[in-house]
Amino acid sequence: MGVIGLRRVDALWAGARSVEVELRWPGEEERSSVMVGGVAEIAELAGLLETDGTAAPFTCMCLGEVTFTVRGERGVVLGVLTHHLDGGLDWDQWGGELPLLHPRGLSRWLARRGVVTGGGVAWGDPP
Repeated sequence: MGVIGLRRVDALWAGARSVEVELRWPGEEERSSVMVGGVAEIAELAGLLETDGTAAPFTCMCLGEVTFTVRGERGVVLGVLTHHLDGGLDWDQWGGELPLLHPRGLSRWLARRGVVTGGGVAWGDPP
């Protein structure tokens, strides 16, 4: 029987008890942050933040637009993921930004929660 290896990001999500989703520069119609705490909600968000692990990490010069602070037991910060408008996700464990597999789904998720405006169209995608 083969061994299934876990990626570091899988361990991050396995320990998650809450996720604070924060827009760095909110506009008037946007919420500055939202808290995600249910098991199903965290699992849904983890799926939307799935990246292409086969891609080479790249470095973006901006700070990113949306942060996902993943907290474990007693609010301990397990990791901070940063979403860039070009569709990538950065985590210090990767050494750079990796492309998201579901950027449109993530955009819709953020729009439904009022974190961003735009009707669910992924940033950089044509309407």
